[in-house]
Order: sequence, then C-alpha cells, then structure tokens
Amino acid sequence: MVVKAERPSHEALVALEGKYAEIAELRRARDRGEPIPEKAVFKALAERFPGALCELDTLPLDVVDARLEAIRSALAGGGIEAWIAWMIGYHALLRASLRIRIRAVRDRSCSDERAGELAKDASMHAGIEVDVAFVRATLRPPAGRIAAVVYMRLEALFDAPASAIRAALFPRLRDRRAASGDEQAW
Repeated sequence: MVVKAERPSHEALVALEGKYAEIAELRRARDRGEPIPEKAVFKALAERFPGALCELDTLPLDVVDARLEAIRSALAGGGIEAWIAWMIGYHALLRASLRIRIRAVRDRSCSDERAGELAKDASMHAGIEVDVAFVRATLRPPAGRIAAVVYMRLEALFDAPASAIRAALFPRLRDRRAASGDEQAW
C-alpha cells in the first residue's frame, strides 16, 4: 500500500534511514558476539526515535533490512510505503506526547491556556502539529498508555485503522500479545 497523503520530507526519510541503519548495525554486532554498547547509545536512539528500542528488540533482522531498502527506494524517488509515513508520524507524535508528559508532570488537569502552551511547545519540539485535544488525551490517556493516543491520532491523520497501523509498525508485538492474550494492550 502506498500513502496518498503528503510525501514525508527528504529530511524525515534520511533520519528514518539512519535509524534503521543503526538498528541493523546494532543487531549485526550482537549477532557477531560483540560487547553490548554503552547505555548512552540506546538512550540517544530512543531520544531521537521514541519506540525504536522496541524495534531493536523485536523485529527480525530481515524485516529491518527490508525496511531500510524500502526507505532507500523512497529516497531514490520511489513510492512511499504506508508504514514509512506512519512510522515518521509515530515517532513525532510519541516525541510530542513525552514532551507534554514531562512538562505537565504535576498538572494533569491543566487550564485551556496551559494546554495551548503545551501544544505549541510539543509541536515545536517534535516537528508535528498537535492541538489541545491531543494534549488533554496525552495527560489522561486510555488505560494510562500514551501509545493509544498516538495510534488514535495516526488513525485520524492517515484514515487507516489504528490496529492496522500498530500491526504494520510493530508486527512482532502483535504476535507476542496475541500469544499472551493481551491483544488490546498498547
């Protein structure tokens, strides 16, 4: 499936390519039996791409390599596979949610003015427009999980079911959750 929405920026594609190249190298190093890198390596990856450590832990290397090739094809002018745009949005929205949570750690029921300030700050920080409704949902997420808020916003942005987006972005998580009977947890 190719996304009909606005094409992600060249910068976003280059950044995503770098993420998957880094994940691939970390996985190959582990497969070669090399020492585990310093925690700072993982922290930096997670700060740039919230959720990337889950991919590092769960995606088979052949899936990582296929994703890397799809991004390189897109950078060469090919089509944008839906998961690419979804992943770029996922990282940006999760980054915005985390920023909101950190900035409002003691103020979960903030005023409209404060929610507007948080939305503006998170939008600038994450490079994606978020609104007061997103701020409020992030501060009081369903079942306490901000990922649910992110998937709901992705669903609205891309007119695709949140469950399909989640399954495409993190297929191994779906397999593990189905096996444990925890299919709805995000």
